[in-house]
Amino acid sequence: MSTATGLVVAYYLLPMGPRLTGSATTALVLGLLGLLALFTWQIRAIARSRYPRLRAVEALATTLPLFLLLFATTYYLLERSEPRSFSEPLTRTDSLYFVLSMFSTVGFGDITAHSQTARVIVMTQMTADVLLIVLAARLVVSAVETGLHHRGG
Repeated sequence: MSTATGLVVAYYLLPMGPRLTGSATTALVLGLLGLLALFTWQIRAIARSRYPRLRAVEALATTLPLFLLLFATTYYLLERSEPRSFSEPLTRTDSLYFVLSMFSTVGFGDITAHSQTARVIVMTQMTADVLLIVLAARLVVSAVETGLHHRGG
């Protein structure tokens, strides 16, 4: 829980410069690559852990908030670099709200993507949401099972 809290605090406190052209897409690609590397390391750590279930909870408590904050940051930077990419200007809170409503599949529709870039990024998030829920969950469960098998044998 403290990791998630720290990530949210960092999201609000870290400086994000005005009008960084192209930074939203670049930040997203680099962030997703970094997140993939972190997740790969976490899967290995779960499988080798003495307490794989606990390690899995820790991994998810880091990966999920980081994933969501990565997209929130991307939307925030995109709106700053390309105004009117969304139906309304996005603050950091608006961006986080949009990401959470998308991830939870509630999608109230009060904020919508208007520009082609925003729509592509939103489609990327929708695809990544499904992959995270299905594929990542399966990988974590498999790693826990592997860790329990190694511990027991």
